[in-house]
Amino acid sequence: MELVSIIIITKNHSKYLSKCLKSVLDQNYKNIEIILVDHNSSDNTSEIVKSFNSDKIKYFLYKENKGIANVRNFGIRNSKGKLIFFTDSDCIVTKNWIEEGITIFSNDNVEGIEGKTIAENQNFGASEHFVENFLGGQYQTCNIAYKRSTLIEIGMFNENYRIAYEDVELALRVKKKYTIKFNPEMLVFHQLVKWSIKALICNAFRGGDKVMLVKEHKYKQILNFGILEINSLIVIFFPFLLFFYYRIKSLRDLIIIPIFFLRAIIHRLVIWKAAYNNKILIF
Repeated sequence: MELVSIIIITKNHSKYLSKCLKSVLDQNYKNIEIILVDHNSSDNTSEIVKSFNSDKIKYFLYKENKGIANVRNFGIRNSKGKLIFFTDSDCIVTKNWIEEGITIFSNDNVEGIEGKTIAENQNFGASEHFVENFLGGQYQTCNIAYKRSTLIEIGMFNENYRIAYEDVELALRVKKKYTIKFNPEMLVFHQLVKWSIKALICNAFRGGDKVMLVKEHKYKQILNFGILEINSLIVIFFPFLLFFYYRIKSLRDLIIIPIFFLRAIIHRLVIWKAAYNNKILIF
């Protein structure tokens, strides 16, 4: 039974971290190491980790601010497993998560495996966010695994992607030579995370990395990821549609809707600016 590394990046997610770590430690596959990289949290993340008292958890406090790809590469460099699984600190993995991945890795030319991700609870409102991936093709680090040798061969994550889409960019480079297979049995539940106004506005600046992906890989599908992505133009011209798309369950949900509109404007301006700087045409 060979060692498997699970890399988790976290920042101020102590509210969700306990469920995540418990689910990883409860794996049917036992020969694991958890590389938990704390990107300079200001909450009680370190206390949560200590409470588990597990030698399987290797905790690193990482204070450098060089972007998310740099943090993920730090995790890879400090791991030892021949297989590296990625999930996020607001996710819950199923007991057979690693086993399902290992089964697929036995196939020839399969160097990566993407799993199915669904919301932990479908009773969500506008002020909560999560990731879902039912059919594959999103390549997000909340639920994906690679052979270590492949990550090293292609140069790991591209550190020019400081905010987002470093996971998609890495997958596109892997796919130029190898196969990434989708396995719906490799299942992860994504906890519902409350949007803060700051987080929602910061999310708008992901557009610059998105334009890089279009330029470097001609990957225009990335422009259609999610209602807020696509259709930031639709949202700008028809903002009332937000009230039909999102569930309003609380006063907080109602208050956050205008912030989505502001986010759409900033997001589109960021995309246009990056497109202009990179001399590509994006509407």
